[in-house]
Amino acid sequence: MINEKAVSEAIGFILILGIVLTGIGLVTLYGYPVLVKEQSNADVRNMERAMIVIQNDMKSLCFKNVPYKETTLQVSGGTLEVIDSGDSGSTFTITHDGLDIPFSPGTLVYRSDRGTEVITLENGAVMTRQADATGSAMLAEPRWFYDGPTKTFVVYLMNITADERMAKSGMATVRMSLESTTIHEPTDNAGGTVTVEYTPDADNKLSVAWENYLTGSLKMSGSDGTYTLPEVTKLVIKEYKIRILGI
Repeated sequence: MINEKAVSEAIGFILILGIVLTGIGLVTLYGYPVLVKEQSNADVRNMERAMIVIQNDMKSLCFKNVPYKETTLQVSGGTLEVIDSGDSGSTFTITHDGLDIPFSPGTLVYRSDRGTEVITLENGAVMTRQADATGSAMLAEPRWFYDGPTKTFVVYLMNITADERMAKSGMATVRMSLESTTIHEPTDNAGGTVTVEYTPDADNKLSVAWENYLTGSLKMSGSDGTYTLPEVTKLVIKEYKIRILGI
């Protein structure tokens, strides 16, 4: 015969409830932050791909004579913002053989709400950085090139314009059109050194990404925002004005 004198339903309920609450607490303390981080990483990866899609749409506008492009994308875990070139804090200045071209590109910027990631489409390049760090990296390069045998340097400038600053979360449809194309070329193109000066936006510093691209892919020399390419016999600069109609 079983002796049940020490058995209490209340004690058993308290023990089981304590085990359940402890499990919930452990999941909340250790598991939930991991899930949030993984979701944030997934959102950032999706936006990196979306920005590259928008970059390719801009290339289609500029190089394939497509008058209008429209892209629908999911902006998750953050906000996509359009900054007009007139409000952009970053500038490029290109000088060569008497030619002096100051240029402000305008940007599309995604800022994560769950993390510190910032993804930027600026002057035809897609870059990423951490909001609390000084470094940056280029995910997709712009369409600049230098031909060594002929010493020809071709620069494509993409000017993002908008009637007003726009921001969107959730489903967004980026609508854009090519407004104008301007060719900048020295009168005689007698040759010489091309100098590119880059001044970053104080709120979105992408100096490291641009420096790695200019000194790496284009083999320019320099640092701290000033880069040179000697013995350029022909320089062609094409500026494309892209209007963002809505997001």
